[in-house]
Amino acid sequence: MAGGNYGGNSIPTTPLMTHEVTELGATTYKNYKCTGVHATGTSATFTYEGIAIAVANGTTLELVVSPAAVTAATNVIFLCYDCACQSPMTGITFPSANYNQGRNIFNPTIIGGGGLNS
Repeated sequence: MAGGNYGGNSIPTTPLMTHEVTELGATTYKNYKCTGVHATGTSATFTYEGIAIAVANGTTLELVVSPAAVTAATNVIFLCYDCACQSPMTGITFPSANYNQGRNIFNPTIIGGGGLNS
């Protein structure tokens, strides 16, 4: 999968193990969003915002989860991506998008006028 910020409910690029979410969710992964929770064994559960959720073994629950709000987890992998919004989005953007180090690559060209393009 390609890296980058795709916006909410998007393609996860980083699988996070149970201990990473519960121990580092409020620090290292505070800007991450997870769009799926995959069960890796029997008794797969996690607690999100005080609600205990069980996931059937071998299945993936599609749910937007903030790692900082997960307080406990067992036998699950969180499918996440960085949502710090510091990277340019990939794909088609509007012409007004300016990701060229401050230089607008969509400058208009003036035809005529004795060299007004310089």
